[in-house]
Amino acid sequence: LQRREGSCLKPFHLSFYWNQISRIIDIKTAKSNAHFDCPQRLRRNPTLLKPLVGQTIRYMSALNSTSLAVTAHAVAKISFLTRKSIIDSDKLWELLEKNIIQKAITPRDEFSPLECANIVWSFAKEFGGNSRRQRGGKTAFSNNCINPTPLFDAMIKELLPKLHLCNSRVIATTVWAYATVADNHHHSGAKPGSAKTSSAVLFDAMIPFIMEKLDEFDAHSLANTVWAYATVRHPAPELFDAIVKILTTEKTIEDAKSLEKLSTFNSQEISNTVWAYATIGHPSSSELFYAVSKLVVQRISILNSQATNNSGGYPDEYLHPEASSMATSSNKKLSDTFNPQVIANIVWAYAKLGHTDLFLFDAMSRLALLKLHSFNSQEIANTMWAYATVKHPSPALFFSIAQSSLPKLGTFNSQELANTLWAFASLNHPAPEFFDTVSNLAVPKLHTFNSQELANTIWAYATVYHCGINPQFTNGILWEAIQKLESLESEQIVNILWSVVVLNSIDTESVVPLFSEISKRYYSSPTNFRLSREALSQLHQASMWYSEEHRCNESLLPVQLRQECFKSFSSSENILSELQLDVLKTLKSMPSYMGISIIEEEKRCKRTGYSMDALISMQQQQLAIEIDGPSHFVGYTPNGATLLKQRQLCSLGTTLFLSIPYWEWDMLNLNTTTNNNNTNSMNNWNSTSNNDPHHNCNGDIKRKQSYLQQRLQQVSFL
Repeated sequence: LQRREGSCLKPFHLSFYWNQISRIIDIKTAKSNAHFDCPQRLRRNPTLLKPLVGQTIRYMSALNSTSLAVTAHAVAKISFLTRKSIIDSDKLWELLEKNIIQKAITPRDEFSPLECANIVWSFAKEFGGNSRRQRGGKTAFSNNCINPTPLFDAMIKELLPKLHLCNSRVIATTVWAYATVADNHHHSGAKPGSAKTSSAVLFDAMIPFIMEKLDEFDAHSLANTVWAYATVRHPAPELFDAIVKILTTEKTIEDAKSLEKLSTFNSQEISNTVWAYATIGHPSSSELFYAVSKLVVQRISILNSQATNNSGGYPDEYLHPEASSMATSSNKKLSDTFNPQVIANIVWAYAKLGHTDLFLFDAMSRLALLKLHSFNSQEIANTMWAYATVKHPSPALFFSIAQSSLPKLGTFNSQELANTLWAFASLNHPAPEFFDTVSNLAVPKLHTFNSQELANTIWAYATVYHCGINPQFTNGILWEAIQKLESLESEQIVNILWSVVVLNSIDTESVVPLFSEISKRYYSSPTNFRLSREALSQLHQASMWYSEEHRCNESLLPVQLRQECFKSFSSSENILSELQLDVLKTLKSMPSYMGISIIEEEKRCKRTGYSMDALISMQQQQLAIEIDGPSHFVGYTPNGATLLKQRQLCSLGTTLFLSIPYWEWDMLNLNTTTNNNNTNSMNNWNSTSNNDPHHNCNGDIKRKQSYLQQRLQQVSFL
């Protein structure tokens, strides 16, 4: 048609032609449809549109306001749908921008609100944060021909007097476009300029009109609106409160059934909404997040029940009363399978605002396991960070991530590496191969790590006590930390010091600059120097490592600071667990011929300040007992903090030391389910088997006494 009739086309025909092509490409029908291969043909041969592009460029100045808006919208849509650049697109977009601005400042030419929305949408789609150009590594701000800021400013002047004419879709499209370009502007490293100032005026002016028409907003428009305000960090607390109310209030529909408006949201819209509330840290979002968690778990449960013919194992209160009707009435919801970005954003949002939800995180972990191969580095890191932040263990997910992410580690940036390592360590999850690979892979990247990332990374290795690290890695982190010493917060310096102490693999003189910096900051303003209780305790351990464990010179810390550290370290209160009480009870019941007596429970070592669960006397010999629960281990290996305590107590304390791990004690209980291997390994202690409860009780005590006797004898003979 273009080849045959192109010479006869008038300027106003061109925009119609562009619009028809974009509509044809957007058709999603069966393969038998004649237009089905249109997108494929354009992807294979973008030159098909070259004659039309040339003709549009020639006639651009003759296009009126409506034609310019329609053309820009169609060109952006075609480019987006085909994932290909249109031939001579830079020249085309340059002229579109120039002519649109010219029309906007001409008194006799006006753009309608819809046309303004379509124009800014087009330029945001083509040049914004997730555009084809962005994915190809080219930003609008690196292109000498295109800078949409003047155009966006011109559209603001057009829109401000006409906001009362804007419907919900126009408002949502407009704020989405401005936020997308503003986000691109931020990530390009550009300094905030007039675009940010002008858009702030627009976002302020939009709020009352959004509030007035809020009931008209559908799910897509609501999600885009809150996403936009959060992306540009524009405060709108009343608007966000109103949207919470809209999304959590039941609406009556024609069939007299109640249905929350939130249930019309698809997974992407849910993700954008909770991401927005978490990003701005909106304080009154608990009701919304509770409703979202019910909806998300319910949808996953419905999908699981269709596949497995069960309810997915979720409690009745989390199953929507109209689940079956929703399943049959909304194919959209049931085909809504939550892509990796959606999963990562939802759990990130809940963690960011501290909304812990056992069922949501369990459901998301099952879903993530099915899609893990599609997760990119950011999605992996954000998901891990979320689970660790809310302290929700998910061993199967973490194990799979530890394995599946190894081939992708080259794509991780410094923040993603640090956050993933931190997550493994925070939940005491073993991932030795992952830690090994990172320690070798990250050495050339260490200069890109900021202060927080350096501190989190070495802290993670120390916490899981991953020994045998590439020395270039630990030395490199220490060197980078010293180079960035002035930008490091005092807590970060202490974290790095403590990690070096735990790993015990670096020469003591290498950390002198870190001690010196802490001392300098303390001397410069002792009254304003602040460290958390945990950091003061870590600094005490580091000081002991330097001056006593390694018998170096006197501690590099000021005397008063050392005293504060010791006081903080030695004044922490411990609450006895059931495990500790059971062990102590058994110790008290030991036969008198063994000569065991408890001198003191919760004893403090005067030299080190460490607490011990019990100090006992056994045949005129004192012995410190430490009863270690699950939080002291990574898998079945003591974690860094536990090993540091054992090491310093043994080297600096004055008594013998015995550690009792929780799993050995658990296996002594007759009712504890253990596997055959564990049972066989404890045969010496589990010699009784009788179904009589009184006999079982006596058997438990005898096994525990026998176990303690053997462990105590082993230590006393060393």
